[in-house]
Amino acid sequence: MSTQLGVWIAALCTIFMYSYLWRDNPLFKLGEHVFIAIGAAHAIVMGYQNIVEMAWRPMVGGKAYMVLPLVMGAILYTRFFKQVSMLSRIPIAFLVGLAAALSIRGALDASFIKQVASTMVPIKNANDLITMLGVVTTISYFFFTATARSGPLRFSAEVGRWVMMVAFGAAFGNTVMARMSLVIGRLQFLFGQWIKIL
Repeated sequence: MSTQLGVWIAALCTIFMYSYLWRDNPLFKLGEHVFIAIGAAHAIVMGYQNIVEMAWRPMVGGKAYMVLPLVMGAILYTRFFKQVSMLSRIPIAFLVGLAAALSIRGALDASFIKQVASTMVPIKNANDLITMLGVVTTISYFFFTATARSGPLRFSAEVGRWVMMVAFGAAFGNTVMARMSLVIGRLQFLFGQWIKIL
């Protein structure tokens, strides 16, 4: 067995967390609380370091405009004082607007523009043909007019439904495989680095 304290702590925490598979118990609750406490402590330390490295030092170094994020961050705490709590809405609105703009831009680029560009390629082999037919039939499934539910569009929509089911099944299988790889990694740690029988 390992003689390192860090390996023992990691192994015990792993066992505590997997003890939930048996039932909810005090060891699982202890592991859960330790995990949340470490995560909160890490977030606080990283937040402090970000404030110092990204705002305070540049501001002291001559970039006076860096006072703006510091002031907006301080205004966030006015929500704890009833008389001036409405001021906290200003930085929150800024944060929500900025996050929405960045996510819309990223979503349009990744989920729409790149998918359209990947679909509109010359058909050189069977994979390109299958991809193009899958996209067209899936799009036809979302025509909800009366004429779309009869004739050739009805068949196309049915094929599109099956294409979506295959895609969702593959995504679910990928998720299960990712979770299984996490379990395998933990078992390799327990039997390899902790008990040392592998």
